[in-house]
Amino acid sequence: MSLDLRLVESFVNVAETLNFSTAAKRANMVQSAISTHIKLLEQQVNRSLVQRGRGQPVSLTSDGAAFLVQARRLLLLADQMQHPRGRIENSQPMRLGTTVTFALSVVPRALSIGSTDPAVPPMTVKTARSHELMALLEQGQIDVALVFDQGPHPMRHSTVEIDLVWAASISFVPPRDTPLPVAFLDDARDLRRHAYAALDQRDTVITSLSTHPDPVGLRAIVHAGLAVTILPKPAIVPPIRDVGDDLGLPALRKLPVSVYANKRGGDDNPEKLSRVLMSELRAEDL
Repeated sequence: MSLDLRLVESFVNVAETLNFSTAAKRANMVQSAISTHIKLLEQQVNRSLVQRGRGQPVSLTSDGAAFLVQARRLLLLADQMQHPRGRIENSQPMRLGTTVTFALSVVPRALSIGSTDPAVPPMTVKTARSHELMALLEQGQIDVALVFDQGPHPMRHSTVEIDLVWAASISFVPPRDTPLPVAFLDDARDLRRHAYAALDQRDTVITSLSTHPDPVGLRAIVHAGLAVTILPKPAIVPPIRDVGDDLGLPALRKLPVSVYANKRGGDDNPEKLSRVLMSELRAEDL
């Protein structure tokens, strides 16, 4: 079976916007053409990918969510094959901004996907808090930001709901007669609220709270096996593991993570990087 890449691209646009009208505008097409593309693609792959109905919000089926991961990679590979340009000397580097959490987990996996493409420019990665990175993006100091969702914005590329999990080092030993040590950043109020809202539903777990001013310092505490924290599921990489079930801790809610991109005068590399980052987030959270 030969997939029509036009259909695949229309599907990705619908999946990223969850809106047929917005997807049509992004592709410079009419909405009816996008709808036709989705129907044809579903016929080609012989399964339903998108749930839609009059008056109902657009969403992906479970097959659609799985297909999206491969669709993004297929489009990236097709682009690399169609444009085998050599690396341009002294080209302006792509500037990615993200949190320490994602810089140590999702970002290395995403960057390795495009590392064999000679057309990909040099890359720099800056870490900061999510709200600080949005300011840098607006000031033109970075090109792409992978952050906890900062709300609607003209440069928001796409958003995915990510599971939060209880995380600790493989060396962490739960205390027997003292409260469970839980650690957060000083300004991680949302994560603390999610944690204690969940713990309130299971009052048999007693915890002690510590906060830390620096994300690298917090990571050191967790890596040393001294505390449990909360991380997005895609950020769980050794020596950190999900300890929720082992410690009898309650399930946590999902949290939106977004990619924001600032195109540089027709440069499509921010768009490519955004797609790869979102693909890795979705792949790891399936």
